[in-house]
Amino acid sequence: MTTPILIAATPTAFDADGAVDLESTRAIYAHTLEGGTHAIFVNGTTAEFAALSVAERRANLAAAVDVAGADRVIAHVGAASPHETAVLARDAVELGITRLSVLTPFYMPATLVGVRRQIAAAKTAAPQAEIYLYLFPDRTGVHVSPEQAAALIDEFDLAGAKISIAGTDYLGAVAAALSTPRTLLSGNDGLLREILAVGGHGVVSGVSSSLPEPFARLVDAIADGSDDVDSAADRVNEIVPVLGPSIAGLKLSLQLQGVITDSRCRMAIDEPASDLRERIEATIAAAAPVESSLR
Repeated sequence: MTTPILIAATPTAFDADGAVDLESTRAIYAHTLEGGTHAIFVNGTTAEFAALSVAERRANLAAAVDVAGADRVIAHVGAASPHETAVLARDAVELGITRLSVLTPFYMPATLVGVRRQIAAAKTAAPQAEIYLYLFPDRTGVHVSPEQAAALIDEFDLAGAKISIAGTDYLGAVAAALSTPRTLLSGNDGLLREILAVGGHGVVSGVSSSLPEPFARLVDAIADGSDDVDSAADRVNEIVPVLGPSIAGLKLSLQLQGVITDSRCRMAIDEPASDLRERIEATIAAAAPVESSLR
């Protein structure tokens, strides 16, 4: 079987004053890649991109390229406006990045006309890049049907889509509606086998930025047809409900492992309660590193 794609959606680290801590952010990039992920998804939702300036997003990308190499970085260039999306896309390609992801417009209501403008802005700014449509209706308020998503991918000759919609039904419907095969990635960390079963190709996983080894083990097991698939999937599904729901919890996990120095979020995200902290500590203790052929 073809190896499923494992991409880590990486957070942005901040210091005690709330400024971007590039040294700690670089450490996150190195940590997840060393743990077995294929690439890093930079400046996405997990990175609190809506609270980052254009200059800060470029600095994160430059650090990612330095740590991972441009071919292992996917730059999220979505913004509230097509204008800013174009600026971000140009920044990414100037750094040598060839894979971009474009979120639909957000905050202001947008129809398919607005979504097309957003994609066109990125395509014009980065005509040679592989571009992925990024769908996250719970955050953007923009709803695109599976058939419309497939039509957009075909119309703009996109590389595929990153779909942050619960379950697998939507992704499966997009796969069925495409005229030609494209790469479809899901934000559902714990559903890798199910995603593959409906025509998807992998995950963009926030949790794997903190505890990458269990995800890499599952990817290896699926690719090898190993008898360890069930146990590997069970381990991932023990981790995701603990770290997955909260960026603050994810960052606390990174701090407890010594990857970053401060777990603060810039956005107004609640800090983990004491019981969640205890669960995170127990999850880290149980997640012994394993060897992965992805390294």
